[in-house]
Amino acid sequence: MVDFDIIVVGAGPAGSVASYLLAKKGHTVLTIERGKRPGSKNMFGGRLYAWSLEKVFPNFWEEAPIEREVTREVLGLLYGDDGIEISLNGKPKAKSFTILRAKFDQWLAEKAEDAGAEIVSGVKVESPLIEDGKVKGVIVEGEEKIESSIVVAADGALSFMAEKAGLRAKLSGEDFAVGAKEVIELSKDVIEDRFRLEENEGAAQLYIGDITEGVVGGGFLYTNKDTISLGVVMRIGSLSEKVSDIETTMWNATERFKSHPLIRRYLKGGKLLEYSAHIIPETQFLRGVKLCTDGMVVVGDAAGFCVNYGLTVRGMDFAIESAIAAAEAIEIALEKGDTSASSLRRYEEVLATGMLREFEKAKKAVDLMEDQRIYTSLPKIAVNTARHLFHVDGKPKEGLYQFLRRSISEEGISLLSALLLSWKALKSL
Repeated sequence: MVDFDIIVVGAGPAGSVASYLLAKKGHTVLTIERGKRPGSKNMFGGRLYAWSLEKVFPNFWEEAPIEREVTREVLGLLYGDDGIEISLNGKPKAKSFTILRAKFDQWLAEKAEDAGAEIVSGVKVESPLIEDGKVKGVIVEGEEKIESSIVVAADGALSFMAEKAGLRAKLSGEDFAVGAKEVIELSKDVIEDRFRLEENEGAAQLYIGDITEGVVGGGFLYTNKDTISLGVVMRIGSLSEKVSDIETTMWNATERFKSHPLIRRYLKGGKLLEYSAHIIPETQFLRGVKLCTDGMVVVGDAAGFCVNYGLTVRGMDFAIESAIAAAEAIEIALEKGDTSASSLRRYEEVLATGMLREFEKAKKAVDLMEDQRIYTSLPKIAVNTARHLFHVDGKPKEGLYQFLRRSISEEGISLLSALLLSWKALKSL
């Protein structure tokens, strides 16, 4: 006899949503979290797109510990001490919020507990329990076996559960980025004045340019109630080609970003509260991760459900959507008494009609972002062109076309190559 109907490994957004939905259906659910409490070891930039969680908790923002609703979008291009910011202001049709995971994940976990799930924190799962080729539970530290009908692997980007169950090969640095983040304290009034926000409105700002010194990546800045989440994300594969000390390089890139004249004015007078770093999947799902096997499904970051479009960085909404689809497939499988991979494949089928289409689109953007000219030549050309347009010294000014053609040529790029790169950028959006 099994100990639980379902064991969920990881109490992040995907794990807690799956636990909530399955416990609400009356199933016995055990959620095992390695951290001291849900959210204690999780890090992300700071923005949640609401569309998927709203399916589970309509108007969740009325009770959840959100920070601010995003009403200001900024894309920045940085070169040297100069920079360009393109901003869009006003309430969008679809809601999104800045959040802090330590608070938000705890709230989601409490929702799962209220529905009947049992959550155990501070316990490390060593591996899936596999017998006769089927996952039948988990093995926790101390070699204790806990049996279940189905296991949900929600154990994050490095998912040892997926790897040990044979759902993905051992991954390399090419599959991940590393993010470094600081949380900086500023008063509520200062944030709203400095970012031109009304009460409870928030800003989401993304930057690319020479702050990463040609490495694939960029900077981010999100406003919370009385703090700012700021950091840099860089592709590990691109990093390792250029440097041997990734930790120091990330630290230096974060400091360059913070000290840039365009950024430091936002931070003036702020107090550093915390610093963290985290591994981030880079659309590894497109590299062939399988989502289910006999007795187990993989959700969230463990399945690589995170994409970086450049203009948009998404992960939590995909993690939650995958948990919803997984819970639906698990419910049907348990009703049939068939937890084989073929029965659980409904999970993949549901995602294939919706969310996974986004990943196909994302692949084009990811491929484009591999072009180092995105981080070096193009920001330089854009900034210099803006300088040229606004420069007045009483002397005859070179025509814009001639200036652009000369600037592009000086970067070793042909006019045709620049046009093709711009066209690919538009197609990827």
